[in-house]
Amino acid sequence: MKYFKKKNNIIITYLVNNKISIFFGKIIKVKKFTFNIEKKIQGIKIVKIFFIKNPNLISIKIKN
Repeated sequence: MKYFKKKNNIIITYLVNNKISIFFGKIIKVKKFTFNIEKKIQGIKIVKIFFIKNPNLISIKIKN
């Protein structure tokens, strides 16, 4: 099992309204129950907060 750390590139798949969504970016903060991911698109920063024990998370993969 790989552990993810700060500044790792990561790909997450999760469910939203019965549809599979994919989000990828760089981890900027890891806490006990949450982690924040930042993605830059055309100079705009998008930050999302994910709960580690969220039942809607399908997979978390570290991108090399």
